[in-house]
Amino acid sequence: MDAAWVGLLAAAVGVGGTLGSAWLTQRRNDVARREEWDRVERSRLADRADQRTQERLAARSAAYTAFNATTRNYLACLNDHVHALQRGVAETDDALGALETARKEFRQIYAEAQLIVPDTVLTELRQAHLSTAQAYAILSRLSRGTAEDGDDINAAQDSINHCWDVLFQVRATMRADLNVTGPSYE
Repeated sequence: MDAAWVGLLAAAVGVGGTLGSAWLTQRRNDVARREEWDRVERSRLADRADQRTQERLAARSAAYTAFNATTRNYLACLNDHVHALQRGVAETDDALGALETARKEFRQIYAEAQLIVPDTVLTELRQAHLSTAQAYAILSRLSRGTAEDGDDINAAQDSINHCWDVLFQVRATMRADLNVTGPSYE
């Protein structure tokens, strides 16, 4: 090989090395940009998932608060109606009106909660719904004078007391779902 060919070969290798170096640098930059974009996208998706989780938690917390307050009011109205029945018919109409309002509010809150609470809590809410329905049925029959066997003021009061026990269990389940059980160290 003569000097011209060696020079030409050296120039070709030099040009090839320069072009190859530029290509490799560009390729590394592309990979680094893609990895950065993937990291940013994963971070964005994780943030969105966290935000959705927090929104769901806030919605459940609001539903639990409303359910607890509404149920307590409903049970108080059931209890007031028992006392009104014990005192006589004149006071029963007012107590019955308050009871019907509380019952409608309870049913509305229960319907809303059914759509956003997890199944474990829904099972407990169902128990609260059934127990309040049973207490309401006894009181309703007593108010209309269509009492069945075993329907009396004591049975109504026992049924309401059972509702309170169910509400305490429901509240414990809701608190556990919100992870607010146990001692506070703040």
